[in-house]
Amino acid sequence: MPISQAQTRILELAYANNGYFDPSMTPLRGGALKKVITALQNKSLLTTQTKRGYPITNKGIETLGIQIQKPTPRNAREGSKTAKLIKMLQRKNGATNIQIQDAFNWQPHSVRSMISGTLKKKMGYEVITDINNSGNFIYRIDI
Repeated sequence: MPISQAQTRILELAYANNGYFDPSMTPLRGGALKKVITALQNKSLLTTQTKRGYPITNKGIETLGIQIQKPTPRNAREGSKTAKLIKMLQRKNGATNIQIQDAFNWQPHSVRSMISGTLKKKMGYEVITDINNSGNFIYRIDI
């Protein structure tokens, strides 16, 4: 997907500024700046504005030609709840939040915490989240 010079410059500024683009960093102003930012958001290269600015996405970083090092997921101790959860999520269809709650006798917030905190942040797994027709979350880990 080709991007303009202005779009490339904004992505470069965001990457150099700890992953955030601050509109005061560029000479573009008004409608021109808004048009460039909107185009980058439509291409999923920047996300919505936060207090720090517009965060650059991994896709935006890759567009600049920078390789992102994905962490190698750590292994869980054999027989632990974490290891059992990882096996559930590695099944072809993954596991719903209800299945996980039933398997471990957990509350919904415990499931979310385990997946976002332990599996994603601490262990480095890329957990894919979907919602089924019943409105339940489905979590998967691609092998």
